[in-house]
Amino acid sequence: MIKKIVWASDGSKDSLHALSHAESLARVFGAGIVGLYVIPEYFEVSTMDEFESERLDLLASWIREKESKGSNRLSSIAAEMRGKGLDFTTRIKQGVPYHRIIETAEEEKADLIVIGKGRAHEKNVLGGTALKVLRRSKTPVYIAKGEEPPKKIKRILVPTDLYRMLSRDLEATLGIARQIDADIYSLNIVVTGEGKYPPKLIELARGDAYNKLTEQVEDAKLEDRVETIVETARNAWTGIVDFAKHKDIDLIVMTTYGDYKMRKDDFLGNTTERVVQEAHCPVITVRPL
Repeated sequence: MIKKIVWASDGSKDSLHALSHAESLARVFGAGIVGLYVIPEYFEVSTMDEFESERLDLLASWIREKESKGSNRLSSIAAEMRGKGLDFTTRIKQGVPYHRIIETAEEEKADLIVIGKGRAHEKNVLGGTALKVLRRSKTPVYIAKGEEPPKKIKRILVPTDLYRMLSRDLEATLGIARQIDADIYSLNIVVTGEGKYPPKLIELARGDAYNKLTEQVEDAKLEDRVETIVETARNAWTGIVDFAKHKDIDLIVMTTYGDYKMRKDDFLGNTTERVVQEAHCPVITVRPL
């Protein structure tokens, strides 16, 4: 259930696009939105102690100006959202942006963080703040893709690596799907690499994966909610992205990394990172339990 959303704003067009996604989600789920603006903290305290008083005064003035602009911008957005009938509150903080975004989500007991892809030099590369939030947040993170959100969320894709069917991403998806009556696709990709394996071996692996996936869905009594699919691709993320586009998926939900015990809490798997970067639709990432 999504009841509270933290939307992180840095005043950019990208974050305003993310706001349209947050607004759409809030309407679908009847959720409130907490609009957060973080005044970036570029200097460590130990470094600031070395500043001359005149420079500290300039820094303090700059912070006050940023706070005033951020407050005015958020107040204007809040008034607009409330005028549309949405529950919208505001928070302004100072510090390292990704720290404050994660901190606010925990303080607010939010169910979802909505952020834009962020500013990056390359079109399909996540910005630094978005990447760090993805890596470290215990709260599920929605990466907004495109200027406009999906008109309706009717098809949700949950990639799986066959290690555990009832993983946190599928549990989250089931909750979402029940609330909005969406179809769920559980997809496993049989990786073929550079195509050096014999075709017959690939087909046998695909059949084994399908049988295992179907068996897990039946054991979990999810047959009426989840459609199981197995595809082949040279790597996992390519298969996921291509399937999502071909099937016109509205939302992808996946864990930040596979269910391996050796992973660290701040680890973001290569497959998840590439899917977030390349997918045509929004992606929600959740940390494995």
